Amino acid sequence: MTGVLLAAGLMMVPVRETGLPLQDPLGWWLYMNGTASSEMLPQVLPAVGSGLFSTTTAEGIHRGPLGEILRRSLPPGGLEDGSTGMALTGTAAGEVLVDDGELETRTGGTGRIYVSILPGLFLEERLSLWAGSDEQPPDYFSPFHQGMEKGRHLYVDWGYLRWDGGVVAASLGRMPQRWGPGRFNQLLLSDNSPPLDMLKLELRLFEDRLAFTGLTATVDSDSGTYLVSHRLDLSPSANLRIGFSESVLFKAEGLDLAYMNPLIPWYPVQWNERVDDNAFMCLDASWKPVTDLELYGELLIDDIQYENEADRPNKLGMTAGVSVYVSPLSMGSVLEYTRIDRYVYSQRESHNYYLHHGDIIGSGLGPDADVLTLSLGTAAVWPLLTEVTVDHTRHGEGTVQEGWPDSASTGGEFPSGIVEHSTGARLHIGCYPLDFMEVHATAGNEWVRNEGHVTGVSDSRFSSSLELFLVF
Repeated sequence: MTGVLLAAGLMMVPVRETGLPLQDPLGWWLYMNGTASSEMLPQVLPAVGSGLFSTTTAEGIHRGPLGEILRRSLPPGGLEDGSTGMALTGTAAGEVLVDDGELETRTGGTGRIYVSILPGLFLEERLSLWAGSDEQPPDYFSPFHQGMEKGRHLYVDWGYLRWDGGVVAASLGRMPQRWGPGRFNQLLLSDNSPPLDMLKLELRLFEDRLAFTGLTATVDSDSGTYLVSHRLDLSPSANLRIGFSESVLFKAEGLDLAYMNPLIPWYPVQWNERVDDNAFMCLDASWKPVTDLELYGELLIDDIQYENEADRPNKLGMTAGVSVYVSPLSMGSVLEYTRIDRYVYSQRESHNYYLHHGDIIGSGLGPDADVLTLSLGTAAVWPLLTEVTVDHTRHGEGTVQEGWPDSASTGGEFPSGIVEHSTGARLHIGCYPLDFMEVHATAGNEWVRNEGHVTGVSDSRFSSSLELFLVF
């Protein structure tokens, strides 16, 4: 899958495209590449022409494994300014999976077209077709598949037209999005749900020290549900970035021009002119005090009770993390904690739940839960990449579907009710022997206590897989 796909709108601010999809295993190492740099990049993943991502590998800052990972992430259209042309690419994948003693098989393929029409103007589209004995795609397909009908699955993963004029950029179509610096959880916009059909505008000023993004997207066209989001990123110094974001999910008979205006703050519009729309505010930051070390955090405000006459609880989410890269050992590590209060992403009206095709638009962790994740990886023995991840998750009984009931009040325990505890450990080994071949092997176990929120019910589930990817 490496070097095949082009994702628009990665991470913190508008991103000059790389060739990797959001969930490619090499994405973890591109984060490490950013952590290992001396400057805070204009976005989390390296950008074409950013110094880390030079027009040729030999000119890059990094040699060895990370330099090779950067090379494999090049967009298929190349890096030469002003070039035009067309690229037809695809993948074929096969996977054998053993999950809790059950043998499953999965196969699939993708087809992608990339057309550089004019300098700065391109068209990108990807289709996927897959089948699995467990009705799931191969693991390292992108996560943009939906529907559970039996048999073959044919999907339009994404397709959009983009113009990038440097200072100003505009995109129209179906695009994946992921905002926020979190490595494992993004609270406002993530790739947990399928891509949205949207119009997106971007503005970058003062050598990317100031960046703005605004988008209007359809969540459910049949019900007239829309999502608007905008974001402002400030870089007061080379090693610090601060982001301010808002999102509103609302239902309307037609497009709401008040919300479509990306230049005004939406909270006072929602508070004074609307009633039932689901509004969010978000603050995130990344700080790199020294090279090879990055500290980051994100705060999501779904609802805060500054005039709490009805004794209602706040609805907040937060992420805090640290990323470290040990250059002599080509080794990286990430420690991240995320907590999401009960009732976050819910709302009084069910059509305003923060969902797209049944999946949370924000973090897939969901409300009434927290998770601590530690990941350690090494690229010292290229072309082998090894990553070990352990995590512990607590889930209360709250869900998005419970809404925002009148009975909600402060003072409850977190997580609520009978808490389900889940501890997981996973080993992933990726091998990249040739430019057109990848081999992925995984093994992991999950230990669950109070499974299904039933006291005393425990389970242990082991899974392993072997997957072959061919890129053509």
